[in-house]
Amino acid sequence: MDSFELGRLTDHDFEVVCRDLFSEILGIPLEIFPRGRDRGIDLRHTDSAGTTVVQCKHWPRAAQKTLIGRLIKDELPKVRALAPSRYIVATTVGLTVDGKEELHSAFGPYVCGTGDLYGMDEIVAELLRRPGLVRRHFRLWLSSTAVLQTVLNQNQYLRSLWLRKRLPSVADTFVPHEGFERAQELLDTQRVCVIAGIPGVGKTTVALMLAAWLMGNGYEVHEITQDVDEIGTLWRDGTRQVFLYDDFLGRTTLDAPLNKSEDNRLLSVIREIQATPGKALVMTTRDYLLEHARLRHDRLAEPEVSDAVSVIRLTDLHRRIRGQILYNHVHHSSLPPDDKRRFADPEVWRPVVRHKNFNPRLVEETLRLSVRRGQDVAAAMLENLDDPRRAWERIVENELTDEAVHLLEVLFTFGSVGLDDLERSWRSYRKEMDRAADGRTFRRALQLSDGTLVSVEQGQVAFHNPSIEDYVRFHLDAGRARFPELLKALIHERQAHRIIASARMADGTGILARLREHEPTVAARVQAMGDDVKARLSYEDESQPTRLEWVLETAELLDSATLAAYVMREALPPFIQYEHFSHLESLARSFDASPLVPNPYAVRFREEATDAMHSELLESVETGDWYWSIALYNQLRRTPARASREEAAEGLVRIALEELRRLAAEPEREPRIAYLERLEVLVDFLLKQGAEGELPDEFAVVSGRAERVFALREAERDEWLQKNQIQWDPSARSDAARDHVLVTELMRKLGDTR
Repeated sequence: MDSFELGRLTDHDFEVVCRDLFSEILGIPLEIFPRGRDRGIDLRHTDSAGTTVVQCKHWPRAAQKTLIGRLIKDELPKVRALAPSRYIVATTVGLTVDGKEELHSAFGPYVCGTGDLYGMDEIVAELLRRPGLVRRHFRLWLSSTAVLQTVLNQNQYLRSLWLRKRLPSVADTFVPHEGFERAQELLDTQRVCVIAGIPGVGKTTVALMLAAWLMGNGYEVHEITQDVDEIGTLWRDGTRQVFLYDDFLGRTTLDAPLNKSEDNRLLSVIREIQATPGKALVMTTRDYLLEHARLRHDRLAEPEVSDAVSVIRLTDLHRRIRGQILYNHVHHSSLPPDDKRRFADPEVWRPVVRHKNFNPRLVEETLRLSVRRGQDVAAAMLENLDDPRRAWERIVENELTDEAVHLLEVLFTFGSVGLDDLERSWRSYRKEMDRAADGRTFRRALQLSDGTLVSVEQGQVAFHNPSIEDYVRFHLDAGRARFPELLKALIHERQAHRIIASARMADGTGILARLREHEPTVAARVQAMGDDVKARLSYEDESQPTRLEWVLETAELLDSATLAAYVMREALPPFIQYEHFSHLESLARSFDASPLVPNPYAVRFREEATDAMHSELLESVETGDWYWSIALYNQLRRTPARASREEAAEGLVRIALEELRRLAAEPEREPRIAYLERLEVLVDFLLKQGAEGELPDEFAVVSGRAERVFALREAERDEWLQKNQIQWDPSARSDAARDHVLVTELMRKLGDTR
């Protein structure tokens, strides 16, 4: 039989659960009543018949004898003074028959009978009768033994070492809030949720708890670490799966938001998941990165993406939520008991909860670092909130060795990287500065940083969290790194991408100034990397035009005639067969607009690119590849040379009609979203060409089939929504005055830390 690990709840969690549970049991509305120093009330209801009190005692590790002794000594005098008409005890301590009789005898006549004394077993039994109530309380639901066995013994369900290590601690400190509810509702209705918000507000935490929620319903959780193509590799028909894509647009604007075609593939995957019961996708990103990416990728403005976005706002973290977050983190931290008890003092916790820069990540990181360094945690937390960079500045600038700082500087150029490449680039950097660059020094630098500033998982090195990466960018912008040597140490072009992108940021003027100062070095490194990059280009995401467009943008940023000349040399035809022509068209537009490219060259390039696309279109029509031909035809629509497109239109209509005839003659297939997209492309093209009347019967069959598949997709989505509808707890909303009293009472409990 299922049960609950109620010991995983905080005191406040337990009181809130008891409020709703006993409101149902008794059929009366109960309110949480702040106890103060002299009254023993947790839950209360008063009407003409008298006052009912429910005393909550969350002592999961206490013995029955200890509980009974404390109740009689501490609470009985208060109960006699209050004289309620009914007094009920709810506790996470197990109560025997003899224990209940002893309490009934001591508290009579206020305890009407032993049936008003609820120990652990009785509370669990009542909760098992009320699954709807359990689902309304996320942390209670998470304490279910069935869910815990899934979430905390996750080998079958959790396909990521990082998630296995991270999820249990997040589950201990998580506080559900309105932002979580919005995200949960979106995932419930659409199977896809994009969680956006400012750094440190709790996006990854919400994503992990959504994953835990689905794990409790039998889903496997898969972490996506590279790009959306991983989903196709991991996808298994008939298996419940949720894909977690954290920071899918990168951690900063330094990262390329999406590869050239990844936006199209991401949209296709989103549509596939929305149409497939038993699949879900959770993505996170900083809100400003999402807006930045939408400007570059039109596909991210499509309803499938925009309707799935849930922004976590600071206003979601109102006073009560902030207090619970602080309490949970302190309660579950490794701080000594004396330090935990300090947070019971309003003079300590109140400035933190009220701080304009309140940030769950800063709270967590300050506690983690303070335990390691033995500092005044309360003072450090306020100082870090006053200046969020301060937490890392003291470590990076004053406490780390040079070799460790150089490791962070090199790691910044990668973002995340394998150990071998990190060591190779670090060695080059150190040699340029005539510093020790042996393997032992590298390992010592990594050891100093590991666990506090960086994490090493399965041979991959990354910053421990985005705030450290943000600080290292500030460190570079302030001129604290050896820029010429760092530039010469770049071994992959993606490192140059990140440094160039950092110079484009509003607060990257220092980096931009140093890049311009050392433009010859930048130009030399970019050109030297060119041959290696061309050998590794993939068809779908990268291409020579893609790379050259970035180099041209870099040339404009640095006013580099050298790089502009390099781009014009490399861009000359012949173009690679089956080139991604949208990339070629994008490069042509960049040539048109660039002040570094002479107009005659830009005109010539566009003409040759158009000719190449036109030749490819004619060849595709000749071979009968209707799908690729339509894509090329639509691409040529964006070019000035309209005549070249119309020349192929007749043949394209012919092969499209042949495909229409073939599809109409086929038996109707099992509906899948990818199949639907191809149908829609064909039907849309024929409609735009006015050719639907050429084969009216066949057109009616195929277009009707597309409509049925679409309707089936919508019906499946509606059915899934009805089966999984969530009830929300209306009592979770905030009232400022009441919240202040509740937080005061909550934090006071830290004073009992032993």
